[in-house]
This record gives sequence, C-alpha cells and structure tokens, in this order.
Amino acid sequence: MSRTLKSNEGGCVGGSRGFTLIEVLVAVGLAAALSAALYSTFFSISGASSRAGKTVDSYIEAGYFLDRFSREARASYYRRTNELTFFNGGRVGDSSAVSFTTMTWPVVSKDAPSSDLTAVNYYVREEGGRKDLMKEVWNPFQTEKYAVEAVEDIKGFEVSFFNGKDWAGAWDASLEGQTPRAVAVTVTLGSGEQLSATARTMIR
Repeated sequence: MSRTLKSNEGGCVGGSRGFTLIEVLVAVGLAAALSAALYSTFFSISGASSRAGKTVDSYIEAGYFLDRFSREARASYYRRTNELTFFNGGRVGDSSAVSFTTMTWPVVSKDAPSSDLTAVNYYVREEGGRKDLMKEVWNPFQTEKYAVEAVEDIKGFEVSFFNGKDWAGAWDASLEGQTPRAVAVTVTLGSGEQLSATARTMIR
C-alpha cells in the first residue's frame, strides 16, 4: 500500500527547505566582512613585525657604532709637532661632527707608508628629509677617503668634550694643545630612542 508524502507549509519535501536569496546575500556579506577584517589584521601584524625588526636592526647598528667609536676615541692621538694629527669637533647645522686621528692596526698602501695612524670623521648626511650618520676613514698620508653609513635613519647625533673640569660642545686640539680628557656621544634613532657612550682618551 503506497503512501503519499505531504509537503510542509514551506512547500519542501521531507521537511527541508532551501536558502532564500536574502539569506545567501547576508551570508556572502558576512563572509566578505570577516575576510576584510582578517586581511587588515594580518597586514597590521605583518607591518608591526617589520617595524620591530627595523628597530632591532637599528639598535644593533647603533651599538656597534658606539663600541667602535669608543675604541677609536680612547686611542685618539694628537701631537703639536705632527701636522698629520688632529682632533676637531663641533656643530654642523643641527647635529654634531667630529674628526680625529687614532692609533689602530697598520694601514698598508702601495702609495703611502705603512702606519698605525688612521683618520676618522663622523658627520650627519641629510638627503630627502632622512638623516644618516656617516663615517669617513683615510690614511693621513693620503687624501683619498672611504665613506660608509655608520647608522642609518637617525634623528640626531650629539658629541661633547670634557677638558677635565667642564663639558663643551666643541673642541680644537690645535688651540687646546691636546685631545679632550673624555668624549661623550649620543645617537637618537629614528624611533626616538637614545643610545649613549662615554670614552676616556688614553694617549696623553
């Protein structure tokens, strides 16, 4: 004996019914909104990670510079009787600049005598609104200089000099007759963080 299936009020056989057009549109809209939120969150996290990585790189770069600068300042060398030696520092624009001769490993060149004396110059280069701390290195017996970026994308570079009693923002060894007793340097990174170091000069 056969039985006839009766449809429910919605008109669907077996009690199931399909999605209406409005329900489909709502579902698609919710999926799109969720995708947009996830997309935005992903790129926000990715951007934050990239910025954090750049900050860490800046800290490492600045730390290496401070260590290197301190060693060079401790070994700075000046003699009135040696015209190849010097120690000068002061303001250039809104940042500091400092240059001096320092005793380091021998510099060998086919065009100049081998020497333990090296000249260094630190200054800020500004291009397109960005500031980079630059370092020039050369053999005092020659004039050719080699320049590299010591710390990229900084906000400030400050150097001060200690004469044994007071700190000053400028120094000229040809007037003072000697190198400063100590040198303090501060680098302000692009993030606004400041890293500092102080080095006592050892060669009197």
